[in-house]
Amino acid sequence: MQEAVMKRRDFVKGAAATAALSGLTTREGWSVPEGGQYELEKSDAPNNILAACPYCGVGCGTIIQTRNGRITNIVPDKDHPTNKGLQCIKGLTSAEAIYVDRLTVPLIRKDMSDPLRGKVSKTKGSFDRDLFREASWEEAEELVADRIVEIVKASGGNSVGLYGSGQLTLEGQYLENIFMKGVIGSNTIEANARMCMTSAVTGYIKTLGSDTPPSAYADIEMADMINFWGHNARGSHPIVFWRVADHKAKNDIPTLVVDPRRTGTVQGLEDINPDKSHHFSTINGDISIHNALAYAILEKHPDAVDWDFLRDYSTGWQKYVEEVKRGYNPKQVEDRTMIPAAEIYKVAALWAEASLKGRRRGRGGVLSFWGIGYNQHLHGQNNTVSLINLMALTGNIGRMGCGPHSQTGQPNAMGERLTGGLTGRLPFNEGIENVAHRHKMADFWGIPRTRLDEVAEMSNTGMAVGMMERALKGEVQAMFLIYATHIDLPDSYNLVRPALTKTFSVVQEIYTQAPNNLYADVILPAATWGEWVGGTYIQSERRIYVVDGTANPIKGTRPDMDMVIDKGKMIAERLGLDADKIFPYERKANGYYDPEDVFREFIRASEGSDADLTGILQVEEQTGKSPYEQIRELRGIQWPAPTAEIAKHGGTERRYMRQEGPWPGKPYGDFRTPDGKLHIHMCHQDYSQYREVTDELAKAGTDPDFYIIDHYDLLVKARDMGLTPELPHAEFLGQKIGACPEDKYPFWWATGVVYEHFHTSKTIRAGTTRKLVPEMYVEMHPDDARELGVKDGQWVKITTRRGSLEARVSIGLDSVVKPARNTVPKGFLFSPWNLSVADSADPEKNRWLANGTTHRAFDPVSGQVDFKKCAARVELLS
Repeated sequence: MQEAVMKRRDFVKGAAATAALSGLTTREGWSVPEGGQYELEKSDAPNNILAACPYCGVGCGTIIQTRNGRITNIVPDKDHPTNKGLQCIKGLTSAEAIYVDRLTVPLIRKDMSDPLRGKVSKTKGSFDRDLFREASWEEAEELVADRIVEIVKASGGNSVGLYGSGQLTLEGQYLENIFMKGVIGSNTIEANARMCMTSAVTGYIKTLGSDTPPSAYADIEMADMINFWGHNARGSHPIVFWRVADHKAKNDIPTLVVDPRRTGTVQGLEDINPDKSHHFSTINGDISIHNALAYAILEKHPDAVDWDFLRDYSTGWQKYVEEVKRGYNPKQVEDRTMIPAAEIYKVAALWAEASLKGRRRGRGGVLSFWGIGYNQHLHGQNNTVSLINLMALTGNIGRMGCGPHSQTGQPNAMGERLTGGLTGRLPFNEGIENVAHRHKMADFWGIPRTRLDEVAEMSNTGMAVGMMERALKGEVQAMFLIYATHIDLPDSYNLVRPALTKTFSVVQEIYTQAPNNLYADVILPAATWGEWVGGTYIQSERRIYVVDGTANPIKGTRPDMDMVIDKGKMIAERLGLDADKIFPYERKANGYYDPEDVFREFIRASEGSDADLTGILQVEEQTGKSPYEQIRELRGIQWPAPTAEIAKHGGTERRYMRQEGPWPGKPYGDFRTPDGKLHIHMCHQDYSQYREVTDELAKAGTDPDFYIIDHYDLLVKARDMGLTPELPHAEFLGQKIGACPEDKYPFWWATGVVYEHFHTSKTIRAGTTRKLVPEMYVEMHPDDARELGVKDGQWVKITTRRGSLEARVSIGLDSVVKPARNTVPKGFLFSPWNLSVADSADPEKNRWLANGTTHRAFDPVSGQVDFKKCAARVELLS
């Protein structure tokens, strides 16, 4: 264990030391004001403030330190049960991005798009300051309200779209849903959770009946085997990786990583016990691997199958077992798994042994993590369902120390999901088609029930991608972008940016040099994490935690939650709704709305749901401690917390199989499904029509008349066959640059994340993380580089059917290009999308935009885009 801990700590210390030596600088080419030039609202703030980290979904507890009202430092919270005093380089340097490049005044584009009159701005795609005029908050908000109401009255509420964020507070997310579905009357509401987690969401709902990981981080230290599916945890969720590594070192447990690349996760686990560390390098083969492992367990280790669980607590298992036996002999599916059958049988034996250990002991077994990459498939929902099938077959659910556990990418993506901030969803894990719940929420929101009835009949076909395609068609005429960047959506050049050019676009934005501003008609300057009055986040184990702030934002900015209340009231009044009933909030003495008022309303509305939190209010009645006080004291409460007793003990650590315990009115039994059972659904992979289907999908982004939402049958077919959106022309691999025909794309091309950066904005403005990894790179196999005729460190252009980006070639662990941490299989290329605008947000200068290249195809149920498997070619730059 000591060796593993030292490696973990040395990894963080080394990164920090490198940053210290390099100095704290802003990115070259930008004119970024120094922090001292920003005027704060006041000159004082609490010295030590508790908050969840603003980055990934692990949910580390942090302490914000201040001086003279200004945030100066971030310290990990040693008393927080998630990170226990540890924190990665992103979290440790999160204060560096607060006082740089900030917007401080509302801006209105002089040449605005006006879809009702057929006017498209000629200046969109640029953010020259002289293209905008400064405005007062009152003028900007009045203009937005008038334009939105005009569009709603002319074209209907569903012609207004919103793209929100998993970085907003739960309170802000809840109000955005009220604003869109209750006030505007629109079902066209999406969020970046759609790009990272909805395949897990819909997979959980299909099998377990509710959206949530049933397990907890505490299960790591009890597990007998841990797996990472499409999940480079060392890069994306470091605290989870470090805890797994510590447990592996102490207890010599086996691990499996399924990932095309040999990542830091693979290498780190192999460093601990190589004989029990397995790596399956597969491209798209996950479903076949699940089924092949199930076959091997059924064949060689039938005692590891939990027949009692299957008979008593699940449905669909007979068909699953039958079809696995018929079609997924490990040798038979090597063409799909890309894994030798012998390796499948070896891992199946370890899986069986761990499952039996856990069952006999009553705790432990197999714990399976997955992240964003695993969800980002045309068949992302089936990836989740298929894994849960395997977990259920071997009894690894409903017990401490085992279970399926998805890790969110955003710090509050779980909040976005629980508040219902997506097409067709309402708060508390219910769809808008549920009439009783719909009417309950209408009553809580203070709107006529008929208003939500009407929204329930509205369609947003294709979800996030569909929203943009509908905008291209003219069906969506206005768009709100709230704490989310449009460049995390696919096919930027052919889909997203043309759509935003046509719509009347309202942006709530922190930074001046931000991509959203290029396509905004009105820009409202937002306060950011650390400055807020307060709020809450929900991390990946359902832990609700405070995001307290200084309540001292930069002068001229406002919290997003305050903006939604203000614009909601103005628009509601213009639409003849009772604004004070819908938004019954008043500004406090500090000039801001109190997020705890909103949180109490959210708690009251949760009563009777599977996410019931009303025990928190019962504790407040008994003790006088406010909800936020309780959360601070306990370092988080895991939902549900339906009684005072459960709330006092920090909520519910694990779900299903009665682990929650009983409570009056509990709306489910062993599982959240209508029959109370886990539902197993067989998922297949069939490559017999691979080229035929992908050639048709290739029209998306290349044929301007091809809208993918008009070809749902094609998406369903590709999903059911377990295909990718494209298939490389592998027969052209091995040719020198220039020899490959221009209409051929021989490489697999994938995007993902790099440890030092979070998404695309804050960490590229933080001097430390910017210096550690400053430029776009592409990981390449040495054989591919040699055959192409390129060398390590050279600049190349990666081109797909839809666009291209420039990147420095990084070959292996000794590359001169930072971070030189991973290796890739032959024929496979990888770049981090985090650096997409690290060169410049200006389209005329920007050469690193990863999602300018990606395919817009998505899982037809989850709506999640397949960013991982594009076809690409390589060209050498001078």
